[in-house]
Amino acid sequence: MRQRDRESFVDSGGSHDDLFFDGDHDGDADSDLLDDHLDGRPGDDQHGDDHHDGGPRRSRVEARRHSRRRSKRRFITLLALLLVGVVAVAGYFVALPIYHYFSPADYDGRGSGSVVITIRANDGASQIGDTLTKQGVVASIRAFTDAASGNSAAQNIQPGSYRLRHHMSASNALTLLLDPSSRVNSDIVVTEGATVPDVEKRLTAPPCTATSPANTICGLGLDPTEVTKALADVKALGLPTDYNVGGQAPSSVEGLLYPATYPFDDKTSAVDALQQMVGKFTDQVRGLQLSAAAKQLRLTPYQLLIVASIAQAEAKFPADYAKVARVILNRIAVGRHLQIDATSAYWAKLTGKDPAKIIYAAIPGPYNSYTHAGLPPTPIGNPGAEALTGAASPPAGNWLYYVNGDAAGHLFFTDSEAAFTKAVAKCKAQNWGCG
Repeated sequence: MRQRDRESFVDSGGSHDDLFFDGDHDGDADSDLLDDHLDGRPGDDQHGDDHHDGGPRRSRVEARRHSRRRSKRRFITLLALLLVGVVAVAGYFVALPIYHYFSPADYDGRGSGSVVITIRANDGASQIGDTLTKQGVVASIRAFTDAASGNSAAQNIQPGSYRLRHHMSASNALTLLLDPSSRVNSDIVVTEGATVPDVEKRLTAPPCTATSPANTICGLGLDPTEVTKALADVKALGLPTDYNVGGQAPSSVEGLLYPATYPFDDKTSAVDALQQMVGKFTDQVRGLQLSAAAKQLRLTPYQLLIVASIAQAEAKFPADYAKVARVILNRIAVGRHLQIDATSAYWAKLTGKDPAKIIYAAIPGPYNSYTHAGLPPTPIGNPGAEALTGAASPPAGNWLYYVNGDAAGHLFFTDSEAAFTKAVAKCKAQNWGCG
């Protein structure tokens, strides 16, 4: 800064502190003022008075100052609006599920119209609620599970088809599911693990009526003689040839009656009903490619079916099916008897005895897996898709034993006889179903 410029600046009322801007000044605006002084704008020395008179230059500085302040205010306003939006959205997604948890959506009243829904074997309240919600019967799964938890009779809901209404309250839907008159009486339900005697009872049982108890087995009311004859002629039921045994049809239709709900009409014959069940089995095993899986395991498809039926009977939870299959294969591979109670229990059903009153290791015949090596001669029930899949793809493992590992029935697996013996003792002591 030239000498006369400094003198002019001081004479006009400026101080040295003005060069270092205190907190009452806008830093950017004052910087502009300083630049103007240093550069000698707006003119030369002879226009020095105009340099300090607050003229157009000062107006431009003030305008820039106000523009910057407006920009800052707009930014702060936008930031605040964004923050409010984020909080509102977060509150919606957090609070709404909590609200629905404690106040689940539910319709009012008895509903209207008509809809047929199917309850599958082993469906719990959540699965039933899911089916009802998808069919438009109830408003939410939680509404139904809440209604079921408050009514001990909900445990008596039977597999099968029911005629309900659209947009019913959950409590009214539960009432109809417990009402035998709501059952679609032509249904035949084959549950996972059901045996031929079980299916025979369903085919010969009379249709349900409005006065039938909730736990009544409903059927077609077929002639028992007709049913027995149809069951004996396995070849006539259309079994796929790769499930033959030694080039001949199996001696029993056991394992070939696929678990499902079959809606038959009152003109269905025993042969028609059984052919539909075997046809369903054929479709399922082809879809699962069981024949190819059996070849990989060095089994015939029929032997794999036997393994699946044992896994279905022995395990309570699907996660254990494949491991039970592995234990069966391991014991056969090392030449040990299976020693599985379920095979003896099946013999008891075939012979009309109470499985709870027999000594499993003492029964006569090839279903005694304590005294007879290898697999039993036929499946011991009709396995479902999960048991079939588990038997077709057993995991790697050297297990030789299993036993209930908790009160719920999850199985404990081991290759150690000492560990198995200890686990059995614990199972008995805890009353987990080990005798």
